[in-house]
Amino acid sequence: MSLFAVFYTYADGSDDKRDEHRPAHRAFLRELHEAGKLKVCGPWGPEQPPGGMLIFEGESAAEIGELLDRDPFAEVGVVAERSIKSWGIVIGELG
Repeated sequence: MSLFAVFYTYADGSDDKRDEHRPAHRAFLRELHEAGKLKVCGPWGPEQPPGGMLIFEGESAAEIGELLDRDPFAEVGVVAERSIKSWGIVIGELG
């Protein structure tokens, strides 16, 4: 298994959609976390453009992309850009 960092950039003007679909988005991510796929995730701070980062464990970037295609935020057009990069830890660990 490998680690993957996923970067989300949210669509301009999607604040209302984000608010409306956030409960479903978080429930979806919680399920992935409970399944052991999603390690950690969270939004950027308020000084950054709207978006966030998610760290996954999986076989390939394609597998992670297929999982994230089902994210309620992706399904309703909140995610304007998504990039998935393989990532390795050099110092420290994820619990």
